[in-house]
Parts: sequence; C-alpha cells; structure tokens
Amino acid sequence: MDADNAHRDIRIAVIGAGFGGLCAAMKLDERGYRNLTVYDRAPDVGGTWQANTYPGAACDAPSHLYSYSFDQDVDWSYRFAHGPEIQRYLGRCADRAGLRHRIRTDTEVTRADWDGGEWALTLGDGSVERADVLIPALGHLCVPVYPPLPGRADFAGDVFHTARWNHDVDLRGKSVAVIGTGSSAIQTIPAIADTVGKLTVFQRTAPYVMYKLDAPYTERTHRFYRRFGFARKFARGAIWGYFEFFNYAFWRFPGAMALLRRVHGRQLRKRVSDPALRAALTPDYAIGCKRILLSSDYYATLNRPDVDLVTEPITAITPKGVATATGTHEVDVIVFATGFETSEFLSSIEIGGRDGKTLREQWSERAAAYLGLAVPNFPNMFLIWGPNTNLGAGSIVSMIETQAEHIVRAVERIAESPGTTVEVTTEAYDAFLGEIRAREPKTIWAGCDNWYRDEHGNDIHNWPGSMRDYRNRTRRALTPHYRVTAPTATESHSASGSDVG
Repeated sequence: MDADNAHRDIRIAVIGAGFGGLCAAMKLDERGYRNLTVYDRAPDVGGTWQANTYPGAACDAPSHLYSYSFDQDVDWSYRFAHGPEIQRYLGRCADRAGLRHRIRTDTEVTRADWDGGEWALTLGDGSVERADVLIPALGHLCVPVYPPLPGRADFAGDVFHTARWNHDVDLRGKSVAVIGTGSSAIQTIPAIADTVGKLTVFQRTAPYVMYKLDAPYTERTHRFYRRFGFARKFARGAIWGYFEFFNYAFWRFPGAMALLRRVHGRQLRKRVSDPALRAALTPDYAIGCKRILLSSDYYATLNRPDVDLVTEPITAITPKGVATATGTHEVDVIVFATGFETSEFLSSIEIGGRDGKTLREQWSERAAAYLGLAVPNFPNMFLIWGPNTNLGAGSIVSMIETQAEHIVRAVERIAESPGTTVEVTTEAYDAFLGEIRAREPKTIWAGCDNWYRDEHGNDIHNWPGSMRDYRNRTRRALTPHYRVTAPTATESHSASGSDVG
C-alpha cells in the first residue's frame, strides 16, 4: 500500500538513537510517518559511538560501508573512521532528515507492555506514553562487563571500563594495567602507550589481529569523489562485494579460513621478533571462531620495552594493583577492556507481550526472532539488530537498512486501518529457528567458546548466511509469515493523536 493513502498518524516509538534506531526513523519519516518518537537514555545520538569514547576508538569496517547507503555525502578522514567522526556523522544524518525534534535524549524507557490494543511505555520518571508500533533498537554491546575478581573495590587508584572511560584521569607518566585483549583493548593500548609511564597488558586468550590497511583520505580523494559520484558508489559496492565473498568462509566454507590463518602467522613473525612473546600472542583456536581484530600498531606496541604482556590468570585485585600466581603487578590505574553483556538482548528494558508474558520469559531457553525481527505474542513490535543478525564480516549497517525497510512494509500494513496488528506466526518463527539450529554446527563459530554463545551453548548472535540472502528474505511478502488482524467494527481503538512524544 502507498503511504500517501495510509493513516500516517499512527504512533511509532523507537527505542535507541544509534545506527539502527535512526535508520528506522529516517526510513519511516521518508514514507510520511510523522507521529514518531525516538527515545534514548544517553545525552546525544550515536549509540555505541556516543558511549565509547576511549582513546583510539574507531570502526573496523571501512567508512564507505559503515555508513548509510542513502547518505554517502560525507568526506571521511580515514578509510576506517574514528569514533567521534562516526558520531558526528550520525548527528548530521539526523539533522539532514529533520529528526532532531523527534529524538528525546536523556529519556530512558524502562518497560513496554502490550495492553491488547497498543503499547504502553513506562519512562524513567514513571510517566507512561503510548504507541501503536514499538521498535526496540538497543544494540547488542551496551552493558559493560567486569570479571568477577575479588578486591576490585579495594583498589587505591582509579579504575574504569573502556566503555565508561574516565577522561578526568590523567594517565601521563602513570603505571597503567589494561585487562583484556579484545577489540577495544587493541585500539586503546597503542593509543595510550606514548602517554603512560608503564603499561601492563593482561591477556586471557590471544586474539587473531590482522594488519589494518588504514589510510587517511586526502582532499584530493574527496574532490575526486565529489566530482565523480559514481566512483563513490562503485567503491562502496566493491567493498560490500569483498566482504560478502569473505563472509561465505564463516558459514559455508570454514576450511577456507586456514589460508587466513597462514597469513596471520606470517604477519605475526614479521612484526614480533621475540620468540617468547610471539608464542604468547599465537592463538590456539581456529581463526574466525572468535572475532578477528584489525590493528596496524597493536603488535608493535607490545614490542616496546615499557609494555609488558602478562598471560598468567588474574587471581585478585589488591589495593596496589593486579595479583597473579607469581605476585602483584603494582599500578596506578586499572582499565577493564573486558567487553559487554552478550547473553541477553534488550537487557535494559522489560517488555511484556500478549497475556502479560515477558520477552525475557519467552527467551528463557534461547533468544530468537523471525529473521531477527519479530517474535510471536508481541504484536506490532519489530527489532533492529535482533538475534542472529550479526555478521562475521562486513558492515552491520547493511543488515540494519534491510531490517528498516522490512519494518516500513509492516508499518504500512498496520496503517491501513486503525487498530490493525501485525504479528509473526508461530509456524514461521519455529521454522526459522529450526533452520538456524540446523546451520549452527556447520559454521566456523561452532569451533570454540566465544561471546556469540548463550549459557546453553546456542549461537544467538550470528547470521549463518549471506547479506544478499538476508535481504532477499526480508523482501518477501509479509503473509503467510505474519498474521495481519484488522479490528472488528465494534472496536473503537484509534491510532490518531499524539500520545507518543
């Protein structure tokens, strides 16, 4: 149905103002849906790029791909954009789309409940607002995790997580411990090495760190892209195609990853001359099973005489530092680069569906959604970056755009008649989950323990297929996968008004 003929005043609530929430809002606004509000508990838009301000924060997907396909009018400073620049980009996107007045920052949604005809959103101040459509776009990696180490509260110095970086702490000349060697750690460590007096890195598991082919984009490059718009589109398409090809190795041809492992081995030998250090940095699991990291200066930083790599397990945090079996490493500052809560989706909000059953209860055995988008018993609710829509290679922005377009189509069905509900069928949900379960053991991610798995061993994060396949499947007709229910003549629920916002 053409949105020009739809009841475009239906109330839409989007939770989250990162890439996903803004994309859904922009796509819906483009189709004429104006009674829309984006809620975010943070003080500004940007999602993870608003929250993660640690030194060296940058994207590990090329800038041309890690941006909206419909908003490429941007002169990126680097091939892999830095965090502050990405946040500014998202702010400009919101401004250009005229969405700022529909975005309510510093506003937390604590729960949402389907009351039989609409969604009731409870805000942090206790007030309740209502919507016809609910779009949670909270992302996966937003709740920092601290390892259960005894004594953390007793440490005499400063301690914080990379995702909650304390910029008031002056690191100059201090002895600093970084606990963890994940994606934020390999960016932070090189960025602070020249500032601190002594740096001690605590590694539990050696990651695969491939050389990051980063480079600044010059003004000459920008002029070229501005003059020849097709070249920018070609570059983005080529990058997309490269990652799409590479993605097949994760879920269809895991054996092909052996070649990449040999490439990593050569890079490690070239960049780390000390045999003992090189041995400590050599992963003992299949490449791709855990997230592959990109850095052009991480290994070089570990070669420095004022940087130590500790691989002994940490036993405790003491008032003076970090204790292992052989003693205490005395430090002034402890930085936890220990990742995020990944076993739960939408962990910061309680969502109650039909008959009062919560999403947490429905997901007690496994978080799942049809195409990562919809869950039975939760009418008119559509997820952005839901279960099993993460990628091993490529840009999640491509998946987000596809999801937003699917949501627009569902909203247009809802808007045909006030009070209409769109809900995925149990049959479609079960069939999709069965397909995911069947594919899981054949992927590269099935080969080791990683953050993609929940407490039951299920991979609840990754999409075991290509980006093209996902796009094609989300473009299928809504029926028979969804049940569309129009209100009866006796029902009086109206979608008009401005309860949202």
